[in-house]
Amino acid sequence: MKVTILGSGTCGSQMPGVENRQPPAFVVQSETQTIMFDCSEGVRFRLEKAGFDYVKINHICISHSHPDHFAFVHFLQSIGCINSWLGPHNERIDLYAPRQITESFNTLWAMYTPDDPKREKRIWPHLEMHSMTNPDKQERRIGEHKLTSYRVYHGFGNVDACAFRLEADEKVFVYSGDTGECAGIREAAQGADLFLCEASARIHDVENPHKYGHLTPKVAGDIALKAGVKHLVFFHYTGLNTDDEMIANCRESGYEGELTIAKDFQVLTF
Repeated sequence: MKVTILGSGTCGSQMPGVENRQPPAFVVQSETQTIMFDCSEGVRFRLEKAGFDYVKINHICISHSHPDHFAFVHFLQSIGCINSWLGPHNERIDLYAPRQITESFNTLWAMYTPDDPKREKRIWPHLEMHSMTNPDKQERRIGEHKLTSYRVYHGFGNVDACAFRLEADEKVFVYSGDTGECAGIREAAQGADLFLCEASARIHDVENPHKYGHLTPKVAGDIALKAGVKHLVFFHYTGLNTDDEMIANCRESGYEGELTIAKDFQVLTF
């Protein structure tokens, strides 16, 4: 299994003393499938830079509707244009997303594309929508792989958000999306070979995991420790704490497994 990090950052950039990084997006490759997790702004350019033919990506998992994770309209428009200019290159995309997205996407699309609000032109790939938060836990098959979603707490509990667990090639990959401390993320992380976990809350912001819904490195470490995670990877961190500070804060939880602070265009295998 291979994970390509297309964006390890947040919705903000150009902060003094902080290295700019792209917002979250990741490609997971097994022997038979290529799956993208979150689809943030400008992701097609990063896919190109990483060597992917972005037009051929057929499976996309969206954690929640915040635009630093969900800029799928822009992505779909680009594919439609390629289909129009060069002939059909991608005729179907399976979108696995919270119900808040799957039920409102057509309204959003019509706002962006009033000239074809129902996607009646043949240039558009067929969208197969999979609602992944109704009920709280959903399972889907992607080829021979199992994808499971878990509802997680985010945005004061007002954001319909989910974490994903992918079981493939006898490995377990877990993606937190944006989450606070909750039962869903602890269940999702169980026995993960690689746990790609957000760490947006600064190390002193101990209220955030229970209030707004972002994790500190220490709380993420506790989740990984109790779930038996082999390799914990932090993304979606602001950079306002140094890597060393984040690592030290995580280790305070007692987690002693492999720990990585994600960087854009890093490739991890497991």
